[in-house]
This record gives sequence, structure tokens and C-alpha cells, in this order.
Amino acid sequence: MFQPGPCTRSILLAGCLGLAGAAHAECIGPLALMSKLRARPTSENAVQLGNWFASNKQFECAVETFRSALKADSESAQLHYLEGLALVGSGHTTEAVPAVQEAARLQPDAIKPHLLLATLYNQSGKYEEADRQWKQALTIDPKSMIALEGQSSSLLARNDYVGVIGVLQHAPRTEMLTLHLAEALETLNYLDEANDVLLEAMKLSPNSLPLANGESAILMKRRSYLEAVKLWSYMVDHHPGNREAELHYLSILVMTQHYALARPLGIKLLAQMPHNWEVLYLNGVEDHEVGDFQSAKAHLEEAVALVPDFYYSRYYLGATLVTLREWKEARENLEEAIALGDTEPEVHYRLGMALHGLGENDLADAQIKQYQDLKKTAADTLEANLRATEADGELAEGKVQEAIAHYREACDTAPMDGSFKFKLAMALNKSGDLEGEQTQLEEAVKLNPEMAGAQKQLGYLLARSGDADGAIKHFALAVRNAPGWVDAWVNLAAELAIQSHFSKAREAVAMALRLDPTNEQARRLSDRLAHDPAAQQAQP
Repeated sequence: MFQPGPCTRSILLAGCLGLAGAAHAECIGPLALMSKLRARPTSENAVQLGNWFASNKQFECAVETFRSALKADSESAQLHYLEGLALVGSGHTTEAVPAVQEAARLQPDAIKPHLLLATLYNQSGKYEEADRQWKQALTIDPKSMIALEGQSSSLLARNDYVGVIGVLQHAPRTEMLTLHLAEALETLNYLDEANDVLLEAMKLSPNSLPLANGESAILMKRRSYLEAVKLWSYMVDHHPGNREAELHYLSILVMTQHYALARPLGIKLLAQMPHNWEVLYLNGVEDHEVGDFQSAKAHLEEAVALVPDFYYSRYYLGATLVTLREWKEARENLEEAIALGDTEPEVHYRLGMALHGLGENDLADAQIKQYQDLKKTAADTLEANLRATEADGELAEGKVQEAIAHYREACDTAPMDGSFKFKLAMALNKSGDLEGEQTQLEEAVKLNPEMAGAQKQLGYLLARSGDADGAIKHFALAVRNAPGWVDAWVNLAAELAIQSHFSKAREAVAMALRLDPTNEQARRLSDRLAHDPAAQQAQP
């Protein structure tokens, strides 16, 4: 297998791509190499001189050297590859593709031409061609970090999170691959799985700041605030003076309302980075919470000027200005916070205060009413959660009827929250009340069509009752809302096959196997679809 030379990896991964070298009127390299090539014009000597030109960013000269050698040795995969690599370096990426394709044709088991082709195709938006090259590279070397990183990066950029999981679920837990896999799992709301992946990687790299960043995002979503604080306290201790670590720690402390710990760190970072918008914002929040409203105003105004579209900055500035009785400016910032996406009840309360200060009492009363409605909804949801948590425990202990009663109370307290109806449906399933279960599931998905678990269970009930079209509909909604759910894909595929929709069934089971190639149910169903005479007749 050929060895393309020292610039290969840097061109692929570290910035040589797209960097054009200056054209030279004359190509003058080291005298020893040029003399050696004149005396013996072999491919080996051409490679040495061409690699020298490439490593010195004289890419046009490298191209000329490799092309001259190809006239005598047109079947050299190495020379074609190096020609393509030098063309990439000189900025002629389109012209490089045929040269690299020829290298791959001449030596199909060499991984580097496939890696370079994948990169070039991906850059030009030819994603299917790029994916084929990544897969070919992984066929040659299943543990190729360049191929795994390249393909998963490409899939993430296209929001193909299922594809990322399929590529990386059995890959090594390197930092980058772990972050890619965790991002895909988190985006699909598989928080436990994302957490497991990150923790596994952190056992190997316990001081990794990027891994800690990913893990803390999961901890915050799971409301494990103390664990997030402990994690970043550890990171700061093991990265003394690292501003990135300290800034993240400060952010976690402020978000979790550990203001006593945050205060000295915020002052320190403000002295070091006086015009960093995030440092200004976090200090502004601290100032507001401890009652230093003039400092809060100054810090938050500068933060908003630097990044005007961050609604938290707008909210805290508006709240501070309300306290300072600067009604007009408070109103402007609070209305902007709402427009940018702030949905918390308090923003409406503060806006109501600002409007009262301006004498616009009708508008103010409407905002206060909205605040009260949102607070009542939040209080009802909290009460319903308490009832549901009690029911969860009872269900785990086998007290099914007691659990059903408390789930009903949760549903009555928060009637617009479909999650409690789903929980009630599952309890009714345990009691054998399938009719009641179906009623609750139908209400749950009506309130929240994105509830994949309820869609899947409703599909299962409809399949049992013989309503194949309804089952397919709800299984399809389940996988649309949870595209990484293997069991839901298998259920959809099975029901499609029963209804003789063989082409769609094959697509569904292929997706299940893409996510989990070891899934036994999916493998059996795929095998049946491949050998069943009826399915074979339906082949396109």
C-alpha cells in the first residue's frame, strides 16, 4: 500500500484543503532531489520531489512533477492520488476529483483515496457520493478515525441523527466521536443513553473539557444541578487558570443560583475579559440578584449591545430597569424578550409593572392576567406531578388500583397535559382495561401528537384489534417523533408486511437494522421479507 507523504493528513484534516499555493514561473526544489530525478526519472524520485513542493505549499509545481511522472507510469495509483492531493492544495478541487477517482480505481483497497474523495464530495454538496466513499473507507478499515469523524460530522451537519447513531453506536469512545454520538442521542431526547455514552468516554478522559461540557448539558436537562456544579468544580480544579473552564463553571453556578460561589469568580473573569458579552451577562444577573441594580444595568446594557438577540439578557435588563423605575426602557426590553422566545411567567409580571408605570393600565392588567394564568398552570402541573410520582411508586409496588386513582387525579388537575393520560393508560393496561387504555391513549396523542410512546402503544392496540390502517398510522407517527426507536420501526415494518406493503416494510426494517444491526426481531423480519415468495413478487 502506498504512503503518500507527510502532507497527506494535514491536507485532509488540518486546513490544507482549499488553500491555494502561489504559482511559480519556475519550479526549483532542492538541488539533490532535482538532480536525482534527472539522473533517474523514476516514480519514486518524482514522489520525493513532488512531496517536497507540496510540503512547501508550492502545489502547482507538485502537480507538474506528478503529471510528468504519470506520462511514464500512468498506472501508478500513488501518483494519481498525489496529483489530486496537490490539485486540492492549489485550489483546483473539481479538477482533483478525476485524479483521485483513478487512484481509487487502480488500488481499491487503499483507504486514503476514498477518504479524500469523501471530503471533496461532501464539500461540493454531493452527500450520497460522500457517504459511499466514507462507507468504502470503513469497509477497508472499520476503525478509521478519519472516516468515522468525517461521516458523522457530515451526517450531523444534515441533521441525520439516526444516521449518526447507526455509524457510531459501536465506535470507539474517542472525544470527538463521543460528542457526535451524544449530540445525536440528546437531540432525539435519549438523555439516559447520551449520558451513558459521555460517562463511558469520561472514564477514559476524565479531564476533557468538551466531554464535561456535553455531560453538564445532560445534567442540566435532567435537573441534576448539584452534579453539574460538582463536575465543573472538578474541571476548574484540574485546569487552573483555564478561562473556558472558569466561564462554564460561572454559568452553571448562576443558572443553579449558587450566587455566593459565583460572585468572586464573576468579578475575576470580568477583570480579565471586561468586554465578553457572556461574562457581562452573568455578572449582570449576579448584580441583580444581590440587589446591586446600577451595576446590573451597566453590565446588562453592554451585554445586550454586544449580543442583542439573547432573551435572558433582555429579561434581566428589563427587570432591573423596572426596579429602577425606568419604565419605557424596561418595557422595550421585556417586550423584546417575549418576542425572542421568553415563555416564563415572570416576564409578563415585570412587563405589567412597566406598563402600569407608564400609565397603560389596561395593557398592564392583561399582562398580569397572563402571568397569573401561567403561574396557575405551573402550579397545577406541579401538583399533578406529585400525584403522578406517588402513582409511579404504587405501580412499581404492584398497587395498580391505587396508582390508577392517583393518575386520574393528576389528569383532572392538569387536563391539558397528555403525559399524565399516557401514564394512566399504562396503568389501565396492567389492570386489563384495554378499552380504557385506548381511550386515554387517544386523548394523549390528541393533546400531544409528538408523544412517541403513546403513538406506539396505540398502534399496538389497533393492530391487535385488526385496525391495520390505524396501526400503521400510529406506528409511523411514533418513528417520526422518535426516529431512533428500533422497536417502533420493527412494529411498523411488521404491520406493513402484514398489509403486503412490502417495499415500505423493507425500508422500515432496514432503518431498524441501521440503528441496531444486532436486533434479532429486525433480522428475522428482514430475512422473511427477503425470502417470502409474496414479498419477492412485490420487488420493484
